[in-house]
Amino acid sequence: MRSPVAFSAKLHRAVNLCAIRIGDCFLVAAFFLTVLPSSSRAQSSPLFRIAYGVTGENPTALWVGVEQGFYRKHGLNVEAIYMRNGPLSMAAMVSGDVQMNFTSANNVLNAAAAGLDAVVVANVIGHGEGIFMARPEIQKPEDLKGKRVAVQSIGGGGWAYNMLALDYLRLDPERDNIQFVVLGDQASRAQALESGRVQASWIGYTFSEPLRKKGYAAMVDLGRAPIPYMGSSLVTRRQFVRQDPKAIEGIIKGTLDAVRYVKKPENKSVVTQTIMRRLRLSRPEEAEVSYHAIQNLYSNDLVPKAAGVKKIHQILSKANPNLRKMNPEEIVEDSLILKIHANGY
Repeated sequence: MRSPVAFSAKLHRAVNLCAIRIGDCFLVAAFFLTVLPSSSRAQSSPLFRIAYGVTGENPTALWVGVEQGFYRKHGLNVEAIYMRNGPLSMAAMVSGDVQMNFTSANNVLNAAAAGLDAVVVANVIGHGEGIFMARPEIQKPEDLKGKRVAVQSIGGGGWAYNMLALDYLRLDPERDNIQFVVLGDQASRAQALESGRVQASWIGYTFSEPLRKKGYAAMVDLGRAPIPYMGSSLVTRRQFVRQDPKAIEGIIKGTLDAVRYVKKPENKSVVTQTIMRRLRLSRPEEAEVSYHAIQNLYSNDLVPKAAGVKKIHQILSKANPNLRKMNPEEIVEDSLILKIHANGY
């Protein structure tokens, strides 16, 4: 059996070498995770694993749900696992190494187009978020033509936000010769902006605020712009919903409990401390930015709205012919969350 370290290194190299075409990263990573042995599959684990590939404040509800015992309240032992990007975390769900994903609509669409029965069972962030930032010398959208834009991965959630922002600014990466540069997490992309290696990038509120104070241009605030989008959501396989609806319902309830906890002012201290620890922030004011951001971002009901997948489906379909054959609303599975509300939870 290959060692977990060697396997992980091979997988990461495979994902990094994927072509830029939408969905290629998912397909290659899924192949490696499906055909090669996995140390976690070799052991029977009582954990219910939720993967997430975002580096900002979005997963706060997962962290709080685990730390404050909201999932245990519903009889589940949950582990929230960070993975480097959305396509990689989706591939882990293909393999069965994780049972659920905390990701955005674009990753689910790409997975569904590749044949995975991936569905959104609850939507935590029901619209765009974060800011498409540019260097100070970029004064108008046209200044970005022929420039470089940093992304965490091709096809991931951050990439989708970049694409939505460019579309909102009436820019087309292919037509306007805009090059995507894969640089990893938000801190790395912020540093690349400051060094001049790239000229623009979508960055979450925590890491964009210091740039704004230095005079960098906030081209599009996706949390305020009228752009429909289904952001970070609980995603699983349709077969899991059929096989173990009680467990999936428990995850949704635990997450709903955590969201309600996060939004109560009296819990601010606990929530900000969790954010500081998880994001390794050194200054409390940085966590304050994250805290206030998620107050506005989090949905109160977690019901996924089909309208949120249509715009990104339209954008993705330009590069992925398989998406043109599917109805984007197919990825929405709202029966459990509607049942939870109907029962007055």
